[in-house]
Amino acid sequence: MEKEMYNFITEEDIKNEINSYQLIVNYIKENFKDGEDYGKIAEYPKPSLLKSGAEKLCSLLNLSVQIDILDKVEDFKEGIFHYVCKCTLKNSLGSVVSEGLGSCNSRESKFLNQNPFVVANTVLKLSKKRALVDAILTASRTSGMFTQDIEEMDEPINMNLKLNLATTSQKAFIAKLAKDKGMTEAQLSDFTKKLTGKEKSKDWTKDDAAKIIKTLKNK
Repeated sequence: MEKEMYNFITEEDIKNEINSYQLIVNYIKENFKDGEDYGKIAEYPKPSLLKSGAEKLCSLLNLSVQIDILDKVEDFKEGIFHYVCKCTLKNSLGSVVSEGLGSCNSRESKFLNQNPFVVANTVLKLSKKRALVDAILTASRTSGMFTQDIEEMDEPINMNLKLNLATTSQKAFIAKLAKDKGMTEAQLSDFTKKLTGKEKSKDWTKDDAAKIIKTLKNK
């Protein structure tokens, strides 16, 4: 095959890539503020990128932001709100640089003691924020420096346990199944407690959620 069919990476390309990344690192060191652009939690090796920091990186790279709602649950009767958003970042030529996804729902532990109708807008904003952070971490190649969402946790927990906990999507699907079955929130709570032995949904594991979903489907 002819060589011109391939795009070879030159030493100059590598140098430009390294220099570009180093400029971003230097910008972060000189302009980012702890507690404003990123947040630290002692248990975690990487700080969490906050909305302000994500917006600064978008401005630095001259990226436009487009947010779309891919999926949503707005149950005003039961007070359940769930959103899945996609963030698309484009350069000055209109080309897509990266995309990110983010989701949030009113059953997350931080909202359990709050009026779900009051926090509905906050849930949507968090979904958008998470999608933005996901997209800019890829675009700026800073996922090695930052993580996301840790600053929103109620308290530090073991990472291995966190990774094994039921996802927000699983919980939202359980709530929808329960509604379709005509179950009240109290009935669902009693049902899941008997099935898993756990009083609060924040303690469900992924296996617990899968068990609940399977049992509800057959109920």
